[in-house]
Amino acid sequence: MTTSKIFFRIALVFLLLVKTGVKAQRLTASKQKSDSLPLQRLHLIPENYYSNNLGFMCKREIQVEKSTKIPLRIRLGSLEYVDKLEGKGTRRN
Repeated sequence: MTTSKIFFRIALVFLLLVKTGVKAQRLTASKQKSDSLPLQRLHLIPENYYSNNLGFMCKREIQVEKSTKIPLRIRLGSLEYVDKLEGKGTRRN
């Protein structure tokens, strides 16, 4: 192949890429204009929902841990049984 044919093919591919890119940009710009609903953040549950809905013993454990700096855990059963009830899976050391 001659250099003019190679140059012509490269120019043709470049022009096709540029032309398709411009079309894609125009389509996204028109989609943005047609969107009439503004974006709003949804707060389905408050940010402090977890801490406000802790059980009695969990709240007391946190109070003791804050005052003594020692992590205290009170369970009714073995650690494996409680983890199974809480859906934590198996505990590995």
